[in-house]
Amino acid sequence: MGKSTDIDEERFFSHMALSNSLDALMVTSVEGKILWTNAGFEKMFGFTRKEVSGRRPGDLLDGPETSTEDRTRVEAALANREKLTLEILHYTKDQTPVWVEKTICPIFDETGQHTYNMAFSRDITQRREMEERTREVMESEDLRQNERRLLSQISEWLYSAKSLEELLLVVQKSMQTLLPEADGQLYIYSNSRDTLDLMSSWGVGKADAHIDAEDCWALRRGRAYSYGTKAIEFACSHCESEDVPYFCLPIIAHGETIGLLHLNFSAFDRTIVPRDLIVTFMEQRWELGLLCAEQISLAVANVQLRQELLDQSIRDPLTSLWNRRWFLDAAHKEMKRAETSGGDLALVSLDVDHFKKFNDQYGHDAGDIVLREVGSLMRSIFPAPLAPCRLGGEEFVVLCPGLDHEAAMDMANEFRLEISKLEIAHGDSTLPPIFVSAGVVNYPEGGKTVVDMLKQADLALYKAKESGRNCVISASNMLAKIAAE
Repeated sequence: MGKSTDIDEERFFSHMALSNSLDALMVTSVEGKILWTNAGFEKMFGFTRKEVSGRRPGDLLDGPETSTEDRTRVEAALANREKLTLEILHYTKDQTPVWVEKTICPIFDETGQHTYNMAFSRDITQRREMEERTREVMESEDLRQNERRLLSQISEWLYSAKSLEELLLVVQKSMQTLLPEADGQLYIYSNSRDTLDLMSSWGVGKADAHIDAEDCWALRRGRAYSYGTKAIEFACSHCESEDVPYFCLPIIAHGETIGLLHLNFSAFDRTIVPRDLIVTFMEQRWELGLLCAEQISLAVANVQLRQELLDQSIRDPLTSLWNRRWFLDAAHKEMKRAETSGGDLALVSLDVDHFKKFNDQYGHDAGDIVLREVGSLMRSIFPAPLAPCRLGGEEFVVLCPGLDHEAAMDMANEFRLEISKLEIAHGDSTLPPIFVSAGVVNYPEGGKTVVDMLKQADLALYKAKESGRNCVISASNMLAKIAAE
């Protein structure tokens, strides 16, 4: 009697535990049809016992995102009468996804015959969501770490650029690496400060060669501008489409706005991509865009400062022509090039006739005006790659790569004639005409060193002075006469 009572109590308590468990419990036949579910099953999935009776669990609970691999594992465990625990995605009656930790085990009777299968399902949706958020945070942090490493490498390259041309190449490659989703343009203010000129572009988007500062909200408002995420916003006039989100990021050097970095994300067209995705993406890229603009600003400032210092060391401040230091280095390189390639190279030595009279009769300010006018006309008559230089005082020299002797003589005479035609106002009067004397020499007849070439050109210049000034003398002809004698 006591033994029977114990068995009845055990069955009673087992039934109570199964019926009131918060986990979803399900018993199926050997054929795989549902025979019984507890209250926890109805609470978790929304199906009553009557609604599920006789149905197959997979047809009832599996949905479009349920893993095919997980389904196969469940079917294999049932077929092989093996216990299995796995995490699987099920769906409720109203098609709400629910992640569960599911344990399937076969039930055998006293004779060892397989009679039923039982499944225990525990809701782990919150845990999976936390794990997913943790994974996203870790991936985001890994992405930021990678971006920081790339940005550090890019900063090193940016600060190593010695010229604006090198810097633009680094900027283009860097932006394509850091922000591959963006088409971009880098604009720099023109010297007149009325427009911005396109200096570099990347991606497939079209870019205007020039834009007005008034066409950009970032430049007008004096701060970085993000378009495509706010309820109230206006597109910049320099942008082709109002449906493409973009950043306009001012480039600032030495406290002054000198340009604009424009990044547009055409893949996130607002007519195609949902707004919440665009907002999330743009927020993720905003900080990186600002860091890029800051690094580019610092690099541009660095290049500009370096260029200013270089110009101060190799340019004459009065005439803006190259100075003696630059001339000696450039002449040496051109002579090496001419020696290697066999190309032509000429040297023209110029001197303003009676320059002292301008200073003595009209003052040193008049002398400075004369020197500036001489320099300005030299840049016009002797354009690049010809290189007019001021060696000091009223002494000038022109390095002429690619010019033979006759061409150099013709250009020197053209300059002599043009400078004499200038009318230079000074105060209430006009300065007297400017006359120059010149000597021309060619490589290698005039020597195989810069010093020798310059010496022969100066000798021809002195001969022009002795011959009455306002003329051009060929050093090559002088050397030929000396050789003949």
